[in-house]
Amino acid sequence: MKKICSIAEYQELLDSAGLVLRPLTGKELLAAPVSHITYDSREVVPGTLFVCKGAGFKEEYLEDAMEKGAVAWVSEAERKPGEGILVSDIRKAMALLANRLYDEPWRAFPLVGLTGTKGKSTTLYFLKSIIDGPAGDASGCLGYLSSIETYDGVEHFESHLTTPESLMLARHFDHVRQSGLYGMVMEVSSQALKYDRTLGVEFDIGCFLNFGADHIGGREHTDEEDYFSSKLKFFDQCRTVCINVETQGLSRVLAAAEASSLCEKTILYSPSGKRRWSGLAVDFLAADVHKQGKETVFHILRRSAKGDTAEAFEDLGEFRLTLPGFFNVDNALTAAVVALELGWPLDRIRDGLRWAKAAGRMEVFENPERELVVIVDYAHNRMSFESLYSSTKKEYPGWRIEALFGCPGGKGLQRRQELPEIVARYADFAWITEEDAGEEDLMVISGILKKNFDDAGFPSRVIPDREEAIRTSIEHAPPRTVIIMTGKGRENYQKRGTEYVTVASDVELVQKYM
Repeated sequence: MKKICSIAEYQELLDSAGLVLRPLTGKELLAAPVSHITYDSREVVPGTLFVCKGAGFKEEYLEDAMEKGAVAWVSEAERKPGEGILVSDIRKAMALLANRLYDEPWRAFPLVGLTGTKGKSTTLYFLKSIIDGPAGDASGCLGYLSSIETYDGVEHFESHLTTPESLMLARHFDHVRQSGLYGMVMEVSSQALKYDRTLGVEFDIGCFLNFGADHIGGREHTDEEDYFSSKLKFFDQCRTVCINVETQGLSRVLAAAEASSLCEKTILYSPSGKRRWSGLAVDFLAADVHKQGKETVFHILRRSAKGDTAEAFEDLGEFRLTLPGFFNVDNALTAAVVALELGWPLDRIRDGLRWAKAAGRMEVFENPERELVVIVDYAHNRMSFESLYSSTKKEYPGWRIEALFGCPGGKGLQRRQELPEIVARYADFAWITEEDAGEEDLMVISGILKKNFDDAGFPSRVIPDREEAIRTSIEHAPPRTVIIMTGKGRENYQKRGTEYVTVASDVELVQKYM
């Protein structure tokens, strides 16, 4: 539910944050009520405060907004027509405006944030399965915002951004509040943190899963330090933090948590079963991880007293995963720790983890007659590739492994070198194809990947059309082959230019050609 405030109240809010460079002064205009705030001129209705944002902003957007009844604008630059508030940082301003417009809706329910280089989506689906129950569907008890899909009790759609812009984010929170959902879990991207999409939001529990260099170049992060420091901003918004002690840069992560004025509690966990890490006592750990049939089995131990002896830990029992991949123990442990902190019983956690499914994550398709296995996954960066390929190599000893993937245009440029290196280490052949090339030439991206494989003496083939690449890889696979198809999962679009074009998903194509 929106909170109706005057322009004067919004201006005072921005001024108190030190953002106002030139205020509005007209008494009549300042008294005007604001019923809506948007940066999209197509959404303007009478009573709208219009936000002028984006490198591609055009004056005609503002003209359209004023003609439709916008009462004023907020901008980093002077604008005409109409009158407005000049600010020093439009993204921070927009986040504060969004929080005020929807009256901080995130305070009404448990809010969990997940950040990390890999594992966010899978952890989210594990937690969703626990809270919704193993039979839960998209319309369960828990709202979620992920890189795959969004559900807030009112809207359910396929996502294009991991973390939406602040105004959209606040609207989703408001929908959760109005619909009466138990709470929300969301992925918090480095881009969202860097550009203040979550500014002002407070997470009841925030999880730092891991860190590895990614999202460098293009319109993302200038270097690894920019990426890491953006991630660390997360702790300023968390009351309780759960930290994987095996993350790269642990000392800086712990220091950021310690420096947070909001953080009241820190929980440390170890997926590999370490009771102590760099001299620190671990609160939760996974132990006795092994395969039993097609299930991954492990125990969760919880620290019950100070010290590092076996007796200082309580065994919470055996847990099972039907979602393949040993690396998913990391994500399952994170979800279990969060659920325990939220007060959910062990039986519910045990059932939720066992039957959890993550759309487009480690979906396995088998043709026993041909001895052919296809794995569809969203893996797209160095860390996720390393986990996926190393785990597959262990689970299918002696089998031929083939890769099918591409790289997106304009971002994560280091992946074009890193991903071929990992594939060449674990696989036997690579199919190079389309993966959201966007405004970059697909053949340029594919050519870079092909050259990196060629330089390593590794066999590969470029088939630009993804459906044709999937069909060909399946038809030509010899017996005892695993084909790992990554990057797109169940997504049914390709970004071509500035448009999202509808296509068949990898899952649909595998089912068609298997």
